[in-house]
Amino acid sequence: MTESRYDKLFLTDFKEPSNLSAVAGPQAYFRGGRQIPGANMNMGWQLFVEPIYLEREPHTHDVDEYLIFLGGKLPDLFESFQAEIDFCIGEEQENHLINKPTIIFIPRGMVHCPLNFRKIDKPILFHAILLSPKFTKTMNGKEFSYDGPTAPGAKGPVKLDL
Repeated sequence: MTESRYDKLFLTDFKEPSNLSAVAGPQAYFRGGRQIPGANMNMGWQLFVEPIYLEREPHTHDVDEYLIFLGGKLPDLFESFQAEIDFCIGEEQENHLINKPTIIFIPRGMVHCPLNFRKIDKPILFHAILLSPKFTKTMNGKEFSYDGPTAPGAKGPVKLDL
């Protein structure tokens, strides 16, 4: 089959192994601009199956972020939510208990975390969406960046000539 003009806009290889016992594998990650050059967001899909203190240190991002917490059993991602998750936000580290399906909007520059999945009775589907071509965060005045593992099938820059 010949390559079409728009094939470069489709990604089918975004499976990554899980290196945490609390996260069922494989995971799904869209690593933004590394996988589809020109993409301005990255997103992860993880299924948490046991408690884990995921993020211990408060940090910020230079772009908006969304965190989405859902029950992990289809067809009802709402009724299957059975967990308690602690999440801190703001300079004052205001703590919020997440005990039902929740979407959190974190404006750019807003301090957030720790994030503690302290009780999981049924698997929890977690999505983190960062509106940046690559994951970066600033913690204690230092910038950290992670572009994911070197995934099989990862491609170099593609010229978007539409």
